[in-house]
Amino acid sequence: MTNEVEIVPQDIFFRLSGAGDSLWEIHRPQSVVIKLVEQGVFQGEILDIGCGIADNAIYIGNHVNNIHITAIDLVCLVFIFFEINQFSLGT
Repeated sequence: MTNEVEIVPQDIFFRLSGAGDSLWEIHRPQSVVIKLVEQGVFQGEILDIGCGIADNAIYIGNHVNNIHITAIDLVCLVFIFFEINQFSLGT
């Protein structure tokens, strides 16, 4: 056993991110985000940095009134996937 942290090489991260099939892309909002929405935590302006495929931002936007969300990610493929999701969800 070592104390080293396994890091995903940058080229693999950028190739997989936004494709919709990475381990960290779960295709639903995180359970903690759902709970926070139910508690009424989100209001006003929200900045989601590193939004991935924007599952959390889309969920918040669909379930909270009078909110403005800016969701950004470094990976270009993510924006293409988000645009498809946004269009298909009618948001």
